[in-house]
Amino acid sequence: MRNNSSLYLVALFVFLTSCSSFNHMAVSSSASLMLEASSDMETEVNFENTKTALVPNLKLLEGLLSQAPANSKLLFTLTKGYTGLAFMVNESDMFEEEWSGKKTEENKRQALLNYTRAFNYGLRYLETKDINYENLFTQTEKILTKNLSRAQIDLEAVLFTAQSLGGMINLQKDNMSLIAQLSVVKDMFDWACKINPDLNFGACEIFYGAYESGRPKMLGGHPELGKAHFLNAIKKFPNNWLIRTSYLQYYLIPLNDEEGFAREMDVLENIYKNFEANNIYSAKKIEPDWNLEPHLRIYQSLAMKRYELLNKYKKQLF
Repeated sequence: MRNNSSLYLVALFVFLTSCSSFNHMAVSSSASLMLEASSDMETEVNFENTKTALVPNLKLLEGLLSQAPANSKLLFTLTKGYTGLAFMVNESDMFEEEWSGKKTEENKRQALLNYTRAFNYGLRYLETKDINYENLFTQTEKILTKNLSRAQIDLEAVLFTAQSLGGMINLQKDNMSLIAQLSVVKDMFDWACKINPDLNFGACEIFYGAYESGRPKMLGGHPELGKAHFLNAIKKFPNNWLIRTSYLQYYLIPLNDEEGFAREMDVLENIYKNFEANNIYSAKKIEPDWNLEPHLRIYQSLAMKRYELLNKYKKQLF
């Protein structure tokens, strides 16, 4: 997150916590500003800056939430933030841990801790809308349609709550009580993605691609359909390179498609060189055609981090 947003959050937090008689009202009235300031992180081009800034800003938001525990905008921001921390930072560190052969699962543990925190905040968000998680098992679409709007915040709250649960399931595939909840994850994605198929620049297609590719055919999986989701998303959102790295991780590597892997890595190598050239000063002026949507930066920087790891450990992957 950029420095101006962080300083703003610090200053506001100090002000609010020093005026106890106005805390609840002040936090509630400032929640929209918190949401706006937090969204600035999506425009950060440097993955390491994002990694460094995430935890301090999330802790500041938790401090504010303590003054207004039912504030839905703060609960949403924390759901999204902790899901992002687990997926972007902890899982990236976990992949390096696994692919380098280190005999530790500390980053997997951190991912599970942060996915759990995100999920709990997501459930609290749903509770502010009178939605009980247990009821989602039998009538997901009906309950979400009745209690939520089609506003972006509601759609993303459902998506990130589902993603946090899906992340926990993916990291604990031997936990049958969690596996049983995968249907709820899909139903929540179905609801949000039916309303807005383009949510978060291809997040729906990434989920469906991984969902279909990650299960064997005998358990209802459909790898070729998963591949189609990834390829459709790449075509529709060519500048969201996270789709390409997800295609590598969740389809090409598990299916041992070494030729497909090599082709995608060649594409990403060129993207990586252009990305670096555009973001590190040189006398030569560069006008990239992908530099159109600032809120894609967070996905692009994460994709470049995943590319670095895939390239570093590609010999160990096949």
